Amino acid sequence: MNDKINKDIIPDIAKLIIDHLNGVVITDAEGRYIYVNEKWSKMMGGIELEDIKGKYVKDLVPETKIDYVLKTRKPVTGHVIIAKGPSKAEAFSTYLPIIKNGELIAGFIHVIFKGMEEAMDFSFKVNSMAHEIKFYQEELRSIRGAKYGINNIIGETKEIKKMREQIRYAARSNSTVLIEGETGTGKELVAHSIHDLSTRYSGNFVKVNCAAIPSELLESEFFGYEEGSFTGAKKGGKKGRFEMANGGSLFFDEINQMPLYLQPKLLRALQEKEIERIGGKESIPVDIRIIAASNVSLEKLVQRKKFRMDLFYRLNVLKIVIPPLRERKEDIPLIVENLIDKLNYQLGMNVPGISEEAKNKFVEIKYDWPGNIRELQNVVERGMNKSWGKILEWEHFREYFENKKTEHKKLCVDDNESSIKEMKEILEKKTIIKTLKNCDYNKTKAAKVLGISRTALYKKFNKYDIEDY
Repeated sequence: MNDKINKDIIPDIAKLIIDHLNGVVITDAEGRYIYVNEKWSKMMGGIELEDIKGKYVKDLVPETKIDYVLKTRKPVTGHVIIAKGPSKAEAFSTYLPIIKNGELIAGFIHVIFKGMEEAMDFSFKVNSMAHEIKFYQEELRSIRGAKYGINNIIGETKEIKKMREQIRYAARSNSTVLIEGETGTGKELVAHSIHDLSTRYSGNFVKVNCAAIPSELLESEFFGYEEGSFTGAKKGGKKGRFEMANGGSLFFDEINQMPLYLQPKLLRALQEKEIERIGGKESIPVDIRIIAASNVSLEKLVQRKKFRMDLFYRLNVLKIVIPPLRERKEDIPLIVENLIDKLNYQLGMNVPGISEEAKNKFVEIKYDWPGNIRELQNVVERGMNKSWGKILEWEHFREYFENKKTEHKKLCVDDNESSIKEMKEILEKKTIIKTLKNCDYNKTKAAKVLGISRTALYKKFNKYDIEDY
């Protein structure tokens, strides 16, 4: 009995609550008026439900956010509108999507217009502070040089999840980190992420590429120099990378390229936590965290006496090995989508995405990606320039991989002093591929142009490892 009474009075209570709220609007799933309460009508200068029922909210209130909320199914709070009544008062609006059993059925708008002057003043102050904080955060990030974070590392394979865990582990410590990975795997991205997550994130992130600086200049780049220490030295001297990174992180990229003569000086700086400028007479204490990267195994270089063992052990406290792309091909679709967004911004393009077929081909194709993510970015950029605003299809990438297969075959032939028969086969494969393209990959038409049967054409596909497009 009590349950029945409760069920009977719930609609009345709900309407009573709505009528006691300031301004209330209920829309259908398309954003059209189906209900407004009395207080909303007064605020809007006497507009009644009969005047607007079935009309779109945006036609009466152009600045409304209800269309955005109904489309995204995400609520919006604190949006400012101007009342249409004589007072032209400012009001806060809250927009909610009404969802039942997973289906969007209505929109709810609540407008608060009492005590707006104080509310607006408070809102203004909060927004001003938030903008100011955001400004200084961005300035700090640009100054310290950590351009990337762990969220920029794309992938969900177990190898990448493990690597992200290692990055978080390394970020908690001040110990040196050695990052090893093939060219193009993203070693610098990992280094940035470690610094960004560490307690040194507000300090400088300073990078030095050991392969890009002439060996005779490396020492002055590392440690700096005093005025007059050598011909051409700047007046007043110059800070080295160690001093510039004081309080932050110093990233040695391609440390495997560091000359043997300089390695003992680097080792001393790491052990003593102090450096001496060239031509200087005093030691300068430095508080830095060292992150080093190599595209070859430092341990193997030590065995070949190309790298000092003591420096290797000093660097190899925490080690992160980045898996090559060929070992995590399942991540390629996610990486490609991320690259499209990035390249759209950089190139001023508007490529909407990539087809499922193309995504699957990237994963399934027998290709080892020797250039890793850097090569993948190159391939995606090529495809985007071909599609120019259209969704990326496999046809935009096909030529790249066909050329790679041809180059590989030719390399094998050249290495083995090919016979006339082998050269003939290479030419035949090129002819088939070219004919397929010219015939828009219509196999029947291509076979006719080549003067062979469709069955014979399929045999050629198998013989020359040509993909059945």
